[in-house]
Amino acid sequence: MDLTEKIKQLEQYICEHFEELELDDPVEEGYYSEYEQLEGAVEDALRSFEDKFKVVLPEDIKALYRYKNGSGYFSILPAVIGRSEMNFCLMSLQEMDRSKEYFQNTDELLTDFPDHFTPEEIEKMRDSRIQPYLFNKKWIPFAQYCDSCFLMLDFAPGADGKAGQILCYIHDPDEVVYVAESITELITMILRENGLAQNA
Repeated sequence: MDLTEKIKQLEQYICEHFEELELDDPVEEGYYSEYEQLEGAVEDALRSFEDKFKVVLPEDIKALYRYKNGSGYFSILPAVIGRSEMNFCLMSLQEMDRSKEYFQNTDELLTDFPDHFTPEEIEKMRDSRIQPYLFNKKWIPFAQYCDSCFLMLDFAPGADGKAGQILCYIHDPDEVVYVAESITELITMILRENGLAQNA
């Protein structure tokens, strides 16, 4: 099953099981009909985005954005991050661009915030797949939950990481955690968590 088919499976699941996900009814609220009308990003837009941020987007991310350039208010990525359930909305390329004007637009290490992180806390957060930053210009947010938690593409991975892997910035208490190697892996994980793995 290709990525688009997996997303369509998720769309159906979310509409049928929104209560279990603690979401408003996306059909009744009109979020799903608005989502259905959203188009995919054209190739020129994808190339312009890559040129502006000097990155090469993973092929599966490009496939996702060719299908839908964002999800509006429809929470298309109901992921479990650590022990927390978060229903992420996919940001459009334009929203991603705007977000970089104020978020993840500087390089700041965890050690730059001694009032917020003790050496012991930093050591506990250590992950060889992630560089020990709180903010990094090469982290690009692409999905958001409650305007405070963000899924991000990582183009500055740690020694054991992979360019284009997915991280999550979690606010209050602030931390950055590894999520998945790719958007394909994340979506497969979401399908598995919701009992749809046999078709993933």
